[in-house]
Amino acid sequence: MKLSRIVASLALASMIGLAGCSNNSAPPAATQSAASNQPATPATPAPAATAAKGSLWTSQTTGKEYRVWTEKDQFHAEWANIPPEFTARGVYIRTVCNRKGAKWVGESSEYLPCSIGEGKQERIANFCRLTTGFELNSMTETKITGRTEALKRFDCAKCKILEKEWKDFVWVPKK
Repeated sequence: MKLSRIVASLALASMIGLAGCSNNSAPPAATQSAASNQPATPATPAPAATAAKGSLWTSQTTGKEYRVWTEKDQFHAEWANIPPEFTARGVYIRTVCNRKGAKWVGESSEYLPCSIGEGKQERIANFCRLTTGFELNSMTETKITGRTEALKRFDCAKCKILEKEWKDFVWVPKK
């Protein structure tokens, strides 16, 4: 079955915009060397540099908002602006990453609607649980970048990922 716009949008949200960090406090930031113009290794997060739980960031790719925070050496993000009709069904996107060198690497767990058909024929056929890969490359006070696995082909009836690809994302603090 063809992956619909709803699932594509929600799955892409989890993959392209799901990472995030703080709004009011600075997450660990990569610095640049003026001489080499190359990114330096990000600083190890300190207690003062961890995000307060509940800081909101917006995906520039999807427009979705994510509540994000860091605890010790873990990064967390949860989809915050879930439409009310999906909130009642328990829809979610949750990401947890661990620090691995200069990156944060982990996965997103998702429970999302899967639609089939197009236009007036479009309908939700199923709700599916998915797990996709997730990486953060850079976090500053004004931008978070990374990449996530996006669905290319998906079987709604079986809730089975048939093909994935990595996609880049950018998040900015919610204004």
